[in-house]
Amino acid sequence: MSVPKLKRFYEEVSVVAIEDGAQILLDGKPLRSPKQNALQLPNVHLSEAVAGEWRTQAKNINPDKLPLTHLAFTAIDRVAPNRKSVIEQITAFANSDVICYRASKPSDLVMRQKESWDPIIKWADLALGASLLTGDGTGYVEQDNDVLCALTAAFCQKSDYYLAALYSMALLGNSLLLALAVAEKEIDAEEAFLRANCDEIYQSEKWGIDPEARMRLEARAEEYKVVAQFLMLLNEADPIN
Repeated sequence: MSVPKLKRFYEEVSVVAIEDGAQILLDGKPLRSPKQNALQLPNVHLSEAVAGEWRTQAKNINPDKLPLTHLAFTAIDRVAPNRKSVIEQITAFANSDVICYRASKPSDLVMRQKESWDPIIKWADLALGASLLTGDGTGYVEQDNDVLCALTAAFCQKSDYYLAALYSMALLGNSLLLALAVAEKEIDAEEAFLRANCDEIYQSEKWGIDPEARMRLEARAEEYKVVAQFLMLLNEADPIN
């Protein structure tokens, strides 16, 4: 059974300054989340990007064309009332971070992982004070508590919007470390996604990849890029006065 399409119910989209941020209006009324929270964003750059998604909707609203909006809604509906739990979930990604699980063979894959992931391990140690453990094979690698505390300190004071984006990026790339490296502008999103998926890319180069798997990889890469855009816009400017 097909899902009924939601018709575009507004004509004008505008962005207005409010205390500590900006608000998006649809025909003069605040844009609200599924839980009916008015969407208030911290700066005009992110607000205009979200508003742009609503301006470009056609006769019927396409939810797939509202990725920045969905992230913002997640922040206010799911992260804000559950900050402690979300922070714990983000920290937990460190124990399953893809860059900490290394192949023992073949040698060319071992070298590719080393070249892709070791610079991020070194960056986390120097910039965040987190000396992560790595292991060969599929055995569980549990990070020390001081490592988890150092990683948590890097993001626990950030906004709900930042946490929503960081969680999404860590999930998409199977790596909290790479997500933090993008957030801190150590590497860009395209490079981070390639590093996160160096195993899959290696296998596709070796054995080929079927069209469906390629489409899934490309779709995740695009979603990863959009989340990174959200983070960059979030940090683009100080909140509107």
